Amino acid sequence: MRRLIFFGMLLAGVLSFGISEAVQTKLVIRAKSKDAKFVGSKMGGALVIIKDSETGKVLAEGLTAGGTGDTEIIMNQPKTRFGEISADAAKFETSLDISEPRLITIDVSAPYSDKTNMIMSSTQMWLIPGRDIVGEGVIIEVPGFSVDAKSLETVKLSDGRAVIPVSAQIVMI
Repeated sequence: MRRLIFFGMLLAGVLSFGISEAVQTKLVIRAKSKDAKFVGSKMGGALVIIKDSETGKVLAEGLTAGGTGDTEIIMNQPKTRFGEISADAAKFETSLDISEPRLITIDVSAPYSDKTNMIMSSTQMWLIPGRDIVGEGVIIEVPGFSVDAKSLETVKLSDGRAVIPVSAQIVMI
């Protein structure tokens, strides 16, 4: 009887050797305007889509939320290799159930509130089960400007020329 129990346990162990449990793995994504601050809630945030690179399946998606970060730290202080610059800046947080290393693609589109100026940036990385990427997280730079052009007055004709007064608000994404 003992031998039967021993072989049963041994067989169960061998059969379950290849089976691995899914592990919750935390991931923080931040969108930062190139040479500027983080894309926060005032700009409508940044749309983050995390996909399995092999299958294209969407694993998580959402908007970054929060502030634009500390101007002094981001713009004026020298950067160091492990120095933090996010200081409570906008982020998207998620937790993925993965059982093996997975190559993921992260797409960030910003500013989300202004579709006419939205730019997409992406990166790929390996996500390892149980190896959380939190704190600064993954910072993806989004280049470009958000331009809000306005015509203040109607067209005026002067000496056969059209005068079109235009104003614009231009900010880095």
